Amino acid sequence: MQLSALSHPNQLHGLSITELEAVARQIRERHLEVVSTSGGHLGPGLGVVELTLALYQTLDLDHDRVVWDVGHQAYPHKLITGRYADFHSLRQKGGVAGYLKRSESRFDHFGAGHASTSISAALGMALARDARKEHFKCVAVIGDGALTGGMALEAINHAGHLPRTNLLVVLNDNDMSISPPVGALSTHLNRMRLSKPVQFIQDNAEEAIRNLPFLHGELPTELKTLKESMKRLAVPKLGAVFEELGFTYMGPIDGHDIAAMVRTFEAAHRTEGPVLVHVATTKGKGYPYAEADQVGYHAQSAFDLTTGKAYPSSKPKPPSWSKVFGQTLVKICEHDPRVVGITAAMATGTGLDLLEKALPHQYFDVGIAEQHAVTMAAGMACEGLRPVVAIYSTFLQRAYDQLIHDVGIQNLPVTFVLDRAGIVGADGPTHQGQYDISYLRAVPNFTVMAPKDEAELQRMLVTSIAHSGPCAIRIPRGEGEGVPLMEEGWQPLQIGRGELLTDGDDLLLVAYGAMVAPAMATAGLLQEQGVRAAVINARFLRPLDEALILPMARRIGRVVTFEEGALAGGFGAAVLESLNDHDVLVPVLRLGIPDLLVDHASPDQSKEALGLTPPQMAARILERFGTAIGAGQGFDERRTSDDRRAPVVA
Repeated sequence: MQLSALSHPNQLHGLSITELEAVARQIRERHLEVVSTSGGHLGPGLGVVELTLALYQTLDLDHDRVVWDVGHQAYPHKLITGRYADFHSLRQKGGVAGYLKRSESRFDHFGAGHASTSISAALGMALARDARKEHFKCVAVIGDGALTGGMALEAINHAGHLPRTNLLVVLNDNDMSISPPVGALSTHLNRMRLSKPVQFIQDNAEEAIRNLPFLHGELPTELKTLKESMKRLAVPKLGAVFEELGFTYMGPIDGHDIAAMVRTFEAAHRTEGPVLVHVATTKGKGYPYAEADQVGYHAQSAFDLTTGKAYPSSKPKPPSWSKVFGQTLVKICEHDPRVVGITAAMATGTGLDLLEKALPHQYFDVGIAEQHAVTMAAGMACEGLRPVVAIYSTFLQRAYDQLIHDVGIQNLPVTFVLDRAGIVGADGPTHQGQYDISYLRAVPNFTVMAPKDEAELQRMLVTSIAHSGPCAIRIPRGEGEGVPLMEEGWQPLQIGRGELLTDGDDLLLVAYGAMVAPAMATAGLLQEQGVRAAVINARFLRPLDEALILPMARRIGRVVTFEEGALAGGFGAAVLESLNDHDVLVPVLRLGIPDLLVDHASPDQSKEALGLTPPQMAARILERFGTAIGAGQGFDERRTSDDRRAPVVA
């Protein structure tokens, strides 16, 4: 069967193992072709091709439910559920999403961009099914990295307490998440999959039996059953963890042997109660470069499929915000042994891999366990350390209670660096860091700040570590502004003090973090229209520099706020509340992300759609305040950059 002809997963029913293997090869070819061209997650999907085909041959996807943890391992799922023709648009604006999305396909039974949610969701579906006295299968596919998340363990604990609830959990054990997984459970799984008795039986006994002349290379059903029993006898503790929690355990089985998985899944479906099938896979399977570098090829920008190397940039780029943070933290840690870095399975993404290499004894990776990371840091702070917790903005949402209860209320000196804050692009709504400004504003005792450039990030990091209470610093995704960095001697900033970048009498522009540079560009465009704007780099969200902002707002009488975050409860709201509380009743225009989800697209496309480019913002400002500031002529954002100096004639 041709992959392009698959529009429904039930078309896999009745295909032979040979035919399924042919489909698997086509999936890998298409997967590699698209990701190498447009970028995306590579290794996870390549590792579950056979698993997906074997599982779906045993299910009726018109009725049965499959919940994929995270979703970026579900590219094969997308290719066999009617999205082959559009797969070239993966992660592009208006195209196929990089994660599962209920609104995209009826086969995407649960959407997720964050890890460790699948078992809870699938169990919820199973309980709803039983309450309605319906009959369909519920399956959760979860990676061993995601299994380190506390939510997954909570779900396993609950499911094991429900012996009459049929639920299948497929553990995709590739010994990786984005980075190698950590923790006792991961170590136990790895010991199981690499156990010498298991390897001996799989590699020697089975092969010897197959080679008996009268079997013609086939393994009889009775001997297959015997092989599984031998494995269990050879490794008495195999699966004991899950069985003690109430699951029937099956495995580990070869995640690239379709026939073995079909047999196992069919047996699992016939078993009453919760079942866990342990499948050993290879992340990046079928592409040598991805198999050899499973961290580097977890996700890739466009690359040369022949060499495996990313296409070189057309021009030199400044270092990323994450890299500047990582390099600066290493230097701080070298001079202060109290400072430690903590990541939740995102060392490379946050820049903490640099600390891991330089000073491993001052580096901690807790796995996909953000709640634990925050409270562990609080415990460290109680004993005199200065922990720096680097977590993506969108992932820190998962530890909100810990931010309040364990760090904020106790006023502990923990620094949080919120990477990927603001608009992040192709990963879509689950990964946009648009809420941290709003959710951090209310946390007690926190100092919250955002740098305008990389040099200011260095000073903020020093400021936060020297501060006696909790601090949070938000940094955006991608390259910095390209300003010269300080090599040493960073001086702390005065807490709660912003800076006036340029003065003016017509407008007051107050910008926060990554929006400072766009605000300056907007001020330049307004200047071309005869509008003189003062620009403040707020630096601090909490405490807000009222001593700087309030007198200028009172003098100028018109305020515009800039933020790359949700307007609801955001930075502009903080400025507006402060003005109101001090009876500075002037008109305020807030520019930021309105109350909507930002879908997958490039960051530039998203900003344009939100009206957050400097020409668009200048146009909105003139539309709002044009008459009041004497700018009778509007601003045409549709003109080219060369034409923007000319006013638009009404």
